[in-house]
Amino acid sequence: MIYDFVIVGGGSTGAVLAARLSENSGTSVLLLEAGPTEPDPEADRLGAVDFSHTGRDWGFQARTAGDATAPYPQGRTLGGGSAVNGGVALRGMPSDYDAWASPNWSWEAMAPCFRRLEDDPLGGDLHGIGGPIPIRRAAKEDLVAPQQQLLAAAQDSGLAWVDDHNDGVSEGIGPSPQNVVDGVRVSTAMGYLRPADGRPNLHIVGRSFAHHIVIERDRATGVAYSSDGADLEQARGRHIVVCAGAFNSPALLMRSGIGPVRDVEAVGIRSVADLPGVGANLMEHVGAFVFVVPPEGAVTTDMVQHQLLIRYSSPESPVTNDMQIGMMNHWDLTENPVLAEVCGAELIWGICAGIQIPRSRGRLRVLSPDPEHPPVIDLNLLDSPEDVAQLTAGLRLCHQLATHEALAERFERVTVLDSAVFADGDDSALAEYAQQFSFPWYHASGTCRMGPDPNAGDVVDDRGQVHGVDRLSVFDASILPMIPRANTNLTCIALGERAAEMLK
Repeated sequence: MIYDFVIVGGGSTGAVLAARLSENSGTSVLLLEAGPTEPDPEADRLGAVDFSHTGRDWGFQARTAGDATAPYPQGRTLGGGSAVNGGVALRGMPSDYDAWASPNWSWEAMAPCFRRLEDDPLGGDLHGIGGPIPIRRAAKEDLVAPQQQLLAAAQDSGLAWVDDHNDGVSEGIGPSPQNVVDGVRVSTAMGYLRPADGRPNLHIVGRSFAHHIVIERDRATGVAYSSDGADLEQARGRHIVVCAGAFNSPALLMRSGIGPVRDVEAVGIRSVADLPGVGANLMEHVGAFVFVVPPEGAVTTDMVQHQLLIRYSSPESPVTNDMQIGMMNHWDLTENPVLAEVCGAELIWGICAGIQIPRSRGRLRVLSPDPEHPPVIDLNLLDSPEDVAQLTAGLRLCHQLATHEALAERFERVTVLDSAVFADGDDSALAEYAQQFSFPWYHASGTCRMGPDPNAGDVVDDRGQVHGVDRLSVFDASILPMIPRANTNLTCIALGERAAEMLK
C-alpha cells in the first residue's frame, strides 16, 4: 500500500509524530524503527553514570577533540534518545526558540507544544497537566544528604534557589525537572506510542534499517529498508519524514544523494540535491568534571544520583543561563579501570560544568553507500578559544563548590588536578585539563540545519521540507539552527508536537 506518511525513526520526535498523525483515523502512518520495539523494563530503569550505555545503542564512535575518540551512545530502540538518556526534562530558554528560523518556531509557537506534552504537577499558565510525558521534581525535604550539602555550598556562593527551572526566566540552583517516575525513564515509546497501540492506521515495523530514500523526479516516494538483514524492501509514501537523529538523518540523506555533491559522489553515490550543509554545523554541549576522592566510607552508591541542577550565566556573558552545573553523588569506577587508574581510586564523586551555547562546530561524513558502514563523526569539541575559557571558568566554580565546608565530610582531595592549580591565576594548566577531560553531553544537533538558504548551509526550510526535494521532510535535533540552553530531549518532543501541527 501507499501510506500517507512514512516516518523513519521512532525516537524522541518520530514517535510523537507517528502518534499524533495517526490520531486521524483517515491518515495512514508507517513508522520504521531500526531497533527493537518490544518493551524492556530493565533497560527502562534509569541507571547511574552509565545510563546511556545499554544494549539498545548504535555503537557509534566520535572524535571528541584532537585525535581522541570515545563511544557516543545513541538510542537504537523505540523511543530513541528518550529511552536511553538521563531523564532530564528541561526546556530551553524562550529566546532560544525565538532565534530559530522563523515565527513557525518562536517561543509563542512552541510554548503550547511544551504544555501539551507535559504532565507537570506545577500546572498553571506555564505548564501542562495530563500530557504524555510526566515532569517530576524532588522536593526540598526529599533531597539526599549530598544534594543538601551542594545546595548549602551553592547558596553560600551566591546562587539563588529556583523553584522551577522551566519557568523561562530563573537562574540559580533548584530541582532538576525529570521525566522519571519510580526510577523508570518515561520515553516517547511509553508516553505516546503505547496509548496508540492497536490503531489500524498506525503500523510500526521494528528492526528495520533504512538504506536510502527513493527519489523520483525530485520527489521522495518511498524508503528502501531491510528488516533483520533480509532483502531490501520498499515502503511507499505520499510524504516521507526522516526523524533518525542528528547522526543518522544526515547519513540517510547522503546515502540518498542529498548532501555536498563532491562528498556524495566521492563515495559512489549519485547526487540528487547538492546541499553542502548536510552533515555540517554539528553542535554539542560540552562539559568537564572536577573529580573528588572521598574519605573511606564517606560515600555510598545506594542513593539517588542527581536531584539538583544549577543554571547560571558566565561572567560578562550577554546571555543568561549559558552554563549548567550538576553533581554526581557517587561514581563507581570498578568497571572503568582506565579512569580509576587516572584518579587513583575506585570510588569518587564529582561536580561537572557544561557549556550550553558552544561556539565550536563539528561535522559528519559518510564514507560508503553501505548503511552498515557507520558515519564518521567529528565533534570538534572546544575548538573555539572562547569555549575553552568558558569551561575553564566553570571548572573554577565547580572546585569552589566541591571544596566548600558544607561538603567537607565527603572531601579528601581533588584528583587528577592539584588544588594548587585553582589557587593561582594562571589558567593554562586548567585549560589543558579541560581540553583533555572534556566530554560530550550526547545532545548532538544541527546537522540538517533549518533555514531559507541552501547555498549558505541550510538543509530544510521553516516547515521541515528538504530544499530541492518535494515531499521529503526532516524533523529531529538535526534541524536545530541553534542548540537550546538545555538538555535536548524535551525540545525534540515539543518539536514533534509542532511538526505534527504543520503536517496535519
